[in-house]
Amino acid sequence: MILETDSLARWLAPLARAPEDIADVFVEERRETAVLYRDGEVAGVSVLLDAGLSARCGRGVEQRLVYVSQADEAGAREAVRALRAASASEPLPIRAARTTSPAETALDSVPGLARARRRLETLLARHMPRHRLRWTVTETVRQVVTAGGDAVTAARRLVSVEGAFTAESRRGDETRAFALHTPDTELNSDVVRAAFEEAAAPREKSMPCAAGETGIVFAGGCASVFFHEILSHPGEADAVSPLASLADARVAVPELTVRDEPARLDLFGGYEADDEGTRPRAVRLLDAGRLGGRLTDRAHRGRSASTGHGRRSGPSDPPLPRGSNLVVAAGNATDEEMARRLQSGLWIEQLSGGSIELSSGRFRLSFPRARRVRRGRLADEIGPGTIAGDILSALKQVEGGLGRDVRACLSLGWCSRGGQVVPVGGEAPAVLVRRLMARPDA
Repeated sequence: MILETDSLARWLAPLARAPEDIADVFVEERRETAVLYRDGEVAGVSVLLDAGLSARCGRGVEQRLVYVSQADEAGAREAVRALRAASASEPLPIRAARTTSPAETALDSVPGLARARRRLETLLARHMPRHRLRWTVTETVRQVVTAGGDAVTAARRLVSVEGAFTAESRRGDETRAFALHTPDTELNSDVVRAAFEEAAAPREKSMPCAAGETGIVFAGGCASVFFHEILSHPGEADAVSPLASLADARVAVPELTVRDEPARLDLFGGYEADDEGTRPRAVRLLDAGRLGGRLTDRAHRGRSASTGHGRRSGPSDPPLPRGSNLVVAAGNATDEEMARRLQSGLWIEQLSGGSIELSSGRFRLSFPRARRVRRGRLADEIGPGTIAGDILSALKQVEGGLGRDVRACLSLGWCSRGGQVVPVGGEAPAVLVRRLMARPDA
């Protein structure tokens, strides 16, 4: 897939005559291997190979993009030729396309796939013998070439295990949802093993969630999902939200610092370069309780350089400013201290989804189960349910004294916005938020 960059740079040069002009070629090859498991048996296997290329030019948010499904030099010439024609630039000379073999456009087999399969089957046999799960290994190779001749190539491998399994509870068997997203392709880390153990641990059968206003401790790393919705999406440079006009305002307690860290390759949303070829840098979305920077791409960078958050779902999509890994700084409190401070409310360690309406700032978070906290102690199992609130009120209700143990949130994996899906990750300590609305799911 690797394209010859000098020729591409020459082809793109007429499309970027001013320093602020954007002109690049983006090419991606993707291999997705999926295995369906039913009670320890392989029920199906699928392998998807996909490739594509796009050429782009413009200035700021006014851009043109041409997509072709041929991820090679001939495809690049076709895309750039169409772009130059649409931009009234001098056309490229026509050359005969070079013949390529399937081996040149197919990705290599995922290294260690057989070993990873054995590891997964061992974990399932030990913790989840009755299950309906999908194991997916996704490998992408992406290259970005700009009009200036700069080129960046990056590869990424990600693993997802999603579905449901039958688990024991003290009131009979129950079906539980399971989702795990990790860059640990061999499923061999202590964190992954602990996720399977915790998911399958015996529990009391859950009771319905009561509706009403309550305090909540987001534990087990799931506070990263909460802040992903209320800080990461509003912090994307093209987003219009209640935070857009509050630059540098103090909106939360000084103990709260939240960053977006794309370079964290140990988290699901990490990358070495964004989909415009820019090396990313960490951005403090919340700095000691004050609103910090924005997540920018080249089209939305303003007078500053891009922060390296230009991301695409695929080569047919234009890059947009998107979050990557949401990281919350630790405090000093133990879990016992967090429960005592809460006194009465909910203790949630897993969120199964979230959404936000940016114009109003209203958000919703879904949880499959939780624990009721009574008199500072964990009590009944409850759920499933939904948490709702608005950005500014929720930020003001975050209490200082965050948990000291930071955990990765393995259930946070893929984020969809405007139909574009990108991998995201996060890690966080336990966080106490007062006065959120909870209700049971129907």
